[in-house]
Amino acid sequence: MTKQQLEQFKKWFYDYAATFYGDDALTNESIRLKDDHTRRMCVDIQLITKELGIDDNRKMLAETAVLFHDVGRFEQFMKYKSYNDVGTENHSLLALKILAENKVLDCLSQREKEIIEEAIRFHGEKELPKNLDEQTELIAKLVRDADKLDIYLVMINWLGDLQKNPQKYLGTMGFSAENKYSKHIVIAVLEDRTIDYKELKTLNDMIIAQLGWVIDVNFVPTLKEIKKRKLLEQMATFVPDTEDVRRVLKHSQQQLEARIAGN
Repeated sequence: MTKQQLEQFKKWFYDYAATFYGDDALTNESIRLKDDHTRRMCVDIQLITKELGIDDNRKMLAETAVLFHDVGRFEQFMKYKSYNDVGTENHSLLALKILAENKVLDCLSQREKEIIEEAIRFHGEKELPKNLDEQTELIAKLVRDADKLDIYLVMINWLGDLQKNPQKYLGTMGFSAENKYSKHIVIAVLEDRTIDYKELKTLNDMIIAQLGWVIDVNFVPTLKEIKKRKLLEQMATFVPDTEDVRRVLKHSQQQLEARIAGN
């Protein structure tokens, strides 16, 4: 893969995303959410891969997979006015469909194309398949790390706006906005179990589950950024201040420190 190809991919993505902006302010805001998310991830993936000492070719493969991982989100929102895969369609598969229809990756070798496609296919799954080859697994893990790192920021900003403008998001959240949470989500985090989106019932469930993402982060540079940006602490401010939530936050903070230390 060449730097020129990567630049061509960036141009295609930015041009494609631009076609979804129009006259509706809420639609534009929702499209910009995913547009900006991708742009920040492209910066973060460079940070993570640099810290890991990864070679230039694999850096570019990872950045390409990051660039296109959510390309299905734009069409998804225009069709369903929602980013919730449950009840709409799998945005990862939609991304692959769009890339195939536009022959975006056809300039790459078959091997490079397959690595990027698999990283996109599995970036939102509960767990990665066990049978991925070493190269594909690395790129897939890098995409998942960069995604989680920025989703924390997306959620913090979105939840802050939601508190100020609850009416703006009626019907778009995909989860109940009741100020409740499910005990089984708390238990799953405390037991270091990954949580399927289908298990989440409320917005608070989503936030608590994301506090538990620390166990599913793959690389120390990502963990260090989570700590540096105080993402766990900021997320915790948006759920009820209960003993359950305090235990979850403390547990995740301890996991974060232990994993950074290599324990």
